[in-house]
Amino acid sequence: MALDFEKMAQIRAAADRACTRRSFLTGGLKVAAGVALGGVAGAGLAGCGSDGTATTTSAGGSGATQAGADATLGPISEIGLSLTEDPRILTAAEEALGFKVNGRADGLGNQLTFWLQNYKQFDINQVNFSQNGALAATLRPIAVADIPAWNDQVIDLFRTPGVPGYSDKSGWPIAGTYTSQAVQSEKYDEFIGVPTWFGFDAFGYVVDKTAGDVTSYGAIFDPGNKGKSTLLNEPITSVMKIATYLQGTNQYSFTGALNNLTPEDLDICFQFLGEHKAKGQFRLFWSDFGQLVGLLTAGEIVVGDFWASACAAANKAGANVRFVNDPAEGSNGWIQGATISAETKNYEAATKFINWYLESGIPGSILGVQGYYSPRPDTCKPILEAQSTTVDGINDWDYWYQGAKPEERPSLDERLPHVADWQSYPDEYERYAGLWTQFVAS
Repeated sequence: MALDFEKMAQIRAAADRACTRRSFLTGGLKVAAGVALGGVAGAGLAGCGSDGTATTTSAGGSGATQAGADATLGPISEIGLSLTEDPRILTAAEEALGFKVNGRADGLGNQLTFWLQNYKQFDINQVNFSQNGALAATLRPIAVADIPAWNDQVIDLFRTPGVPGYSDKSGWPIAGTYTSQAVQSEKYDEFIGVPTWFGFDAFGYVVDKTAGDVTSYGAIFDPGNKGKSTLLNEPITSVMKIATYLQGTNQYSFTGALNNLTPEDLDICFQFLGEHKAKGQFRLFWSDFGQLVGLLTAGEIVVGDFWASACAAANKAGANVRFVNDPAEGSNGWIQGATISAETKNYEAATKFINWYLESGIPGSILGVQGYYSPRPDTCKPILEAQSTTVDGINDWDYWYQGAKPEERPSLDERLPHVADWQSYPDEYERYAGLWTQFVAS
């Protein structure tokens, strides 16, 4: 079954329930009665795949501003995935804040390189925090006091070590959110970046065609799935899943954290991968959303580290694929958030925009029905409770946050204890990348 871009866009638009951060908004979503976002709900957005396309979005709101808006600030410019550069979000921000917000949507793989080359021309990078280690020299710290919405209503995960979801070994997500000085002092008073949404990666499989224990990453390596398994062609996330599996099944105890392996740890992972590749376990290593969905609908693969959105899209195309929310060995958490350029001339406007992002509940509600979580769920809760865009008879808050249909979507409280660790930029990244390149080419 050949799937061109147009067909893929149609499939993705229909796959509301299980979108992940790589997907884009191709159809209007209900926000809330009383939130006037103009006629932008159906505006076209750039894809977030590997094709490198990007779109610059000018929100173009009505021009009306809310009380407390400050037209003397801005304009500001940011880059991010098309999810964050949604014109509905940018328009609402402009109307609330009184200054222009220009957004550039880019693909996940291109965002790091583009920012390194162009950060002096932008104020904000809405980035996956696994990239921040490579971007440190281009960012300025953000005082927590400058983001009033970051208060005791933020979920404990981002404020308190030791709570469900926190990794004792890596210190994430605390270590990825605050500067090292803020963490060491335990004051948590200075951000590397401000988390604005987050979620969890795992794997998926084709129902009734996959051998082995389908609650475990081990299904990817089960001999019964030889020649029909796959992994994402990307070193950080794929190697982290291998480490999660090996440690979670007590095959190996790593010296480094799962998101920051030592050279010796990496040797173990790549020895494991090499042995399975030599036996013909992998069909191929997939690279983008369209390719993955095409492989699933064609029946060429049955198990791998699928994105939840790809599982949903493949099902719309006639497959029967299930995303495993919480594997036996644990999921891999990830954070998206706002960082500020070291060269910004608009720090005050940038912090006001970031504060609005958390405080208004509007971005949280738009992203919430795509399967993402807000660090301030209390602000998007009233909007989500007032709408039912996912399952008839169940409001969006109960479905996405509360586990109203736990077989499809467990509650956030149930998922947090199953996080093995959080994706981050490892100290040995060049070794990760070099070994991965050799492995794929071998």
